[in-house]
Amino acid sequence: MPNQNYSSADITQMEFLEAIRKLPGMYIGDTAEHGLHHILLEVVDNSIDECQTGFASKITVVIEKDGTISVSDDGRGIPVEYKPDIECSAMTVVLTKPHAGGKFKKSNGDSAYSASGGLHGIGLKTVNAMSSFVVVTVKRHGLVFTQRFENGGSKMTPVEIFDATKQKVGEINASTKLNLNKNGICESLTVDGKKVTVNPDPNQGTGTEIRFRPNRAWFSPSLEWENPEKNVPWNTNRLETRFAQIAFLHPGVKIEFLDKRVPSAERQKKVYYSKDGLKDYIAYLNEGQAVLHKPIIFQAEEQVDLNGVKHTIKTNIAIQYTANESGETNIVSFVNSIPTSLGGVHVSAFRAGFSRAINTVAVAKKWVKSADDFKNEDVFAGMTAIVSVTMTNTPQFLSQTKEALNSGEVKGPVMSATYNYMTEFFSKPANAEIGKLIVKQAMTAKEARDAATKVRATMIKKSGLDAGVNFVGKTADISRVNGEPVVPKEFTALYIVEGDSAGGSAKQGRDRRFHAILPLRGKPENVAKKSQLSKILENDEIRSLVTAIGAGIGPDFNLEDMRYGRVVLMSDADVDGAHIQALLVTFFWRYMRPLIEAGKLYAARPPLFRVQHKKTKEYEYAYSEAERDEIVKKFGGFQNVEITRYKGLGEMNAEQLAETVLVVPPGYAKKRGKNGNKEEHTPKNVSLEDFAYRDVQLTVQDAKAANDKIALWMGGDNSKARNEWLMNHPWTGFVD
Repeated sequence: MPNQNYSSADITQMEFLEAIRKLPGMYIGDTAEHGLHHILLEVVDNSIDECQTGFASKITVVIEKDGTISVSDDGRGIPVEYKPDIECSAMTVVLTKPHAGGKFKKSNGDSAYSASGGLHGIGLKTVNAMSSFVVVTVKRHGLVFTQRFENGGSKMTPVEIFDATKQKVGEINASTKLNLNKNGICESLTVDGKKVTVNPDPNQGTGTEIRFRPNRAWFSPSLEWENPEKNVPWNTNRLETRFAQIAFLHPGVKIEFLDKRVPSAERQKKVYYSKDGLKDYIAYLNEGQAVLHKPIIFQAEEQVDLNGVKHTIKTNIAIQYTANESGETNIVSFVNSIPTSLGGVHVSAFRAGFSRAINTVAVAKKWVKSADDFKNEDVFAGMTAIVSVTMTNTPQFLSQTKEALNSGEVKGPVMSATYNYMTEFFSKPANAEIGKLIVKQAMTAKEARDAATKVRATMIKKSGLDAGVNFVGKTADISRVNGEPVVPKEFTALYIVEGDSAGGSAKQGRDRRFHAILPLRGKPENVAKKSQLSKILENDEIRSLVTAIGAGIGPDFNLEDMRYGRVVLMSDADVDGAHIQALLVTFFWRYMRPLIEAGKLYAARPPLFRVQHKKTKEYEYAYSEAERDEIVKKFGGFQNVEITRYKGLGEMNAEQLAETVLVVPPGYAKKRGKNGNKEEHTPKNVSLEDFAYRDVQLTVQDAKAANDKIALWMGGDNSKARNEWLMNHPWTGFVD
């Protein structure tokens, strides 16, 4: 119960690094895979800022065998001098103090960075707050400066100074002064008023290294992180995607990546480097696709006045269309090299400028009868685009996670740059065919959108969804009152289950308040083979899926209309199960992408083993062979246990599914009241994570990877790319 005597004693203030751990969603997005990689990429982004300012040309990332990771660059190095106003080294300030860093503008508009992704001066603090330890090493002035933090930011050492002899020669504090020569090299220290000679290395260069290991205790149980102090689940595909982006956005910058967890015989350093920037990037994005024309690449620069200070906004755009009739659009966007996965002002401005340009020219050249022949969004069907903006003023994002740009001053320059260039481009006779191809594809997209709208209307009418009642059919819906869930919608889920047998067990094991079950017969439609939405909707399983979700499909999809909080893919833990998941993820990527972007698509992770003690009958579930072996050891060895290996969901009974997949937090479990009747309880402080802690949240990167593989291996007219892949990937020992 709330305290009736509300007073000053109830007002508390958290230490800043503690606040990050208490409110992770505000600073790193979540404590699952996204948040884990977010803290690493905060470090990488700092190195990128040194690159785009022209002070660094190389970034090195190394994962050690124990999961410790380090990021180093050859930039200027974090300043280390003592700051009397804060009473500690500048290095310590950067790692511990809120809203502190070198990327804030001074009153005259000057900054240590011409452009950066820094916003709040918080990035490195999140790393420190969420890590078992952090070691910072800086090369400056011919010396090496290092400091160690442990257990979420506790300072273990002062900033220690080492010279070329690798011996400690001092510490940064109020009584220590660095004596620099005209070249910025420190030849001596003044300590307590006394001069101390040191041996600098004037040729060592400059730079920063951040080495850390995230603390398991502060991240979600859903992460596959078997050993708290080791096996940090770094997703190398996710990291390599980001490293490739950096290389494309900064031609001439080299990124080196080494994963020491890989056996030494197979280990190799990966190097990411691009000479032609966006041209290379768009070729990379459209690899294996049938492109309609050469890339359209342009850039523009415009100055804006903000409170009497001139700032420069640079727009860099690359566009290329593929022969894609599904309506798929792939726009990747960046601000000061920071990826904005949810877009923002710059993407909206680009879309507005481009659609206006193509409509203006199409009407003028009579490629269409009127501007009403198709909607603006239709012109983006089949488009791959890169929208990169560099701004000298501090970018404003919607949050610290920087997923969407919110700087209004960017809108005008990006829109005008896009409209002016594309209008001129399409008006040239040499480019007329490109314009006609885009218009033709837009008309096809319009036809698909119209077909989707008609199909949705028919489904709604047949299912009775418009009347707010439970629809009948294959889907076992959740409990509803007047069409609305009886529990918070965010806690509900539609489980797409492989096969009728597993669907039967799932229906028995579910809690009707939270779990809806949709069994699928056979493998779902391979949307890579059929590009027209009207053809795809002829498939019964796809229509059942679209009807169950209730939010439409393709251009007609509306996230707000979803009948459930999330969608969960539940398949067998074998090759066929992985294949089914890949097909479904590809479908969602192409026709319900906002669902993925909003983090509402998950994959269930049923156990592989059930280990039961023969005498005590105590049992535990294992999700890997290593976890199985740990449980066996705990129970006294293989002679004392019975092990069940689940080859598929159909081998699990309802009770087992309820224990492992169809999870309901204890507080929500139905209990017997005093009168003997079942009572439902609504616990406090329950979050979605309490329901989904065993599930894997599928990201945009995951979905795109699945789509690319399905398109390559099972796509329609893609034989050339398939043959090339087969020639370069021997089948011996291949598993995917």
